[in-house]
Amino acid sequence: MNIAIYSTIFLIALVSLSLIGRIIRKKSGDDTLPSSVEVVTPEPEHNADENDDEECCGEHEVCEKGKIKRALRTDIEYFDDEELDTYRGTASDEYEDNAVEEFREVLYTMDPKEIDDWLKSLELREVALPDALKDEVFMLLETNRN
Repeated sequence: MNIAIYSTIFLIALVSLSLIGRIIRKKSGDDTLPSSVEVVTPEPEHNADENDDEECCGEHEVCEKGKIKRALRTDIEYFDDEELDTYRGTASDEYEDNAVEEFREVLYTMDPKEIDDWLKSLELREVALPDALKDEVFMLLETNRN
């Protein structure tokens, strides 16, 4: 036999096995894709008339709507932390212990759901988060998301 015939038979067998596997998975109720495959579905366009105060739609592990709103926000929101503005322009690795404690006090007195907004506020105010607090902040963010 010629190599073209073997190739054709191989391709037919491969496609058949793939289809049989899908049928079996569908019948067993496991019609999910392997974890290494990421399915991306386009998000609907944002309508300016929609109510921006609505809660998360619940269809995502992390609400994309909140991320987009936070990224586009340019107005500064304060969290009873106006005193941190004195650190504007200070590099994140140049804070002294007493300054780190000021940031820590604000961090641990706010609602954990506000931490993302607080970080955006600091960014807009050009106040760098002290390096000494970054691990704590990331831990709190992860705990809040789970």
